[in-house]
Amino acid sequence: MIRRVFFLMSLTGCVAAARDAPPRLSALAIPGPASFQAVARDVTDVAFAVDPSLASNAGLFDDARRVPSFAPTHVAAMVKRLRADRRKLRALPWRQWTPDVQVDVRWVYAVAETLEQVLLVERLHERRPGQWLEPLANNLIALQSYGGGRGEAEVLALVPAMVAEMREVVTAPTRRDLEIGMGLAIAVEGLARPKDPAAADALAAWTAHASSLTPVTEFAVIGADAYAWRYQHTLLFPWTPAQLEAKARVELARVEAAMGQLIPEPMAAASAADEALARDLDQATLLRRYDGISEANRAAVIAGGWVTVPDTLGPLRTRPTPSGLIPLTGDGGSMNPPPTYAKENIGYWNVENFSPTWSPARRLDSVLAIRDFLHNGMGTYSAHEGWPGHHLQLSLARLNPDPIRSILPDCPQNEGWALYAEEVFGAHGGLAESNNAKRIVLQSYRTRIARVIYDVNIESGDWDLQKAADFKYGAPGAEVDEDVLRSINWPTQLVCYFAGKQMILDLRDAVRSREGPEWDERRFHDNFLAAGSVPVELTRALMLGEPIPDFPVEP
Repeated sequence: MIRRVFFLMSLTGCVAAARDAPPRLSALAIPGPASFQAVARDVTDVAFAVDPSLASNAGLFDDARRVPSFAPTHVAAMVKRLRADRRKLRALPWRQWTPDVQVDVRWVYAVAETLEQVLLVERLHERRPGQWLEPLANNLIALQSYGGGRGEAEVLALVPAMVAEMREVVTAPTRRDLEIGMGLAIAVEGLARPKDPAAADALAAWTAHASSLTPVTEFAVIGADAYAWRYQHTLLFPWTPAQLEAKARVELARVEAAMGQLIPEPMAAASAADEALARDLDQATLLRRYDGISEANRAAVIAGGWVTVPDTLGPLRTRPTPSGLIPLTGDGGSMNPPPTYAKENIGYWNVENFSPTWSPARRLDSVLAIRDFLHNGMGTYSAHEGWPGHHLQLSLARLNPDPIRSILPDCPQNEGWALYAEEVFGAHGGLAESNNAKRIVLQSYRTRIARVIYDVNIESGDWDLQKAADFKYGAPGAEVDEDVLRSINWPTQLVCYFAGKQMILDLRDAVRSREGPEWDERRFHDNFLAAGSVPVELTRALMLGEPIPDFPVEP
């Protein structure tokens, strides 16, 4: 679906009008023949059943009034639906339809395949409480943030039964699974306690039960075969895990060599004004300063002229990281985009929770990090989460009139764009012209390259978590932090950054080669983002006029 951003802007009015009444999945205008629309809705509904926060994060608050359920009978029913949907998709004359609809068909098929794989092969719900508690936490956060609490009471009322079911199904949790699950349960209990004591009590009882267990295994993975399956069927990568790791190691050596050529420069010492600000620092002041970074980044993107920023896009506001996110992401380092089908168009950048117990040194470090953001990691971090990264990309996807392009997010497209945008942002004046700024762009990239190496090796069974942490930090005995734990929490998520960026770079080279003297960088970025949140491989086919990739061969 190749549309210019000015075309997306022209649709803003009608999209906003459709949000005056809260919509339901059943009423969304999915492009294509009715036969495809029915299948697309059913696959999406199964996705909502597995993770209800997909619905609430899209602004479909009434569809989000549920909790995950992985009882054997429910799993069997979902798999039966998915297999029927896949058969229907294969029987459709989809090659006769427009390329845009072909992309939607292929993407929905990949989602259906992945859901079945998750339910039947990976089966994380049998050992990982987070498969239940993480969607619950994200759902409640979205309902509170954007839905005004709509549907929250109904969700909380379902929690005691969900917890009872989880206790029956989760029969072999590892030590890491239990630690993460208890952190999530405590966080969700805190969200629930003021509004539904029964839900909170159920979660507290499960936490007490979990703390009494003695797991015999530290952690588990989905396995090398399932991991490689995701590369081909979910992510639509042109590489195997071994090929991607080899590519990452070559790029890691190049980036480290480039970093070695950049001698760090001293930053200005703290002034009396900086020290005074640090002494008086509080949460409100911290958020205002982060908001200032976001506004500066938006202005820099517009001034750079390398991508279109429609006036209709809403702002990005900072807030303390919701407690339900901290056990998985840490305190900070995430964002929530504006939901597609909601009146509010504000995105949230989740930053650290301020504590009055911070030491004077900790307060001053925060003040100086924000003061010097054009030279340090705050610059790439803010660009990644906000302008021109996730907030710009997902806010544009929100304007896409095709629900398939915004409700079902693709990890390599989302994270690949955000990492790619860091570098382009810096190249177009978004950061300082200093060695420090150039080094931090490379350092941010290096971090994402390293993730490929330890993610592949953890999932292949060659490394344990400690070896991965040691590799990440370059020292023995390093902390196994939330980042390393993503390998077992969210299989393949860590490779999306590097792989997605490489696919975008490859696509950019192909488009530039085809267009020759007519090449226009801004047009490339606008067209890429206008395709919405679908796999880069499908966007590539659209932008180059190539055939949409076929369904995989059935075993």
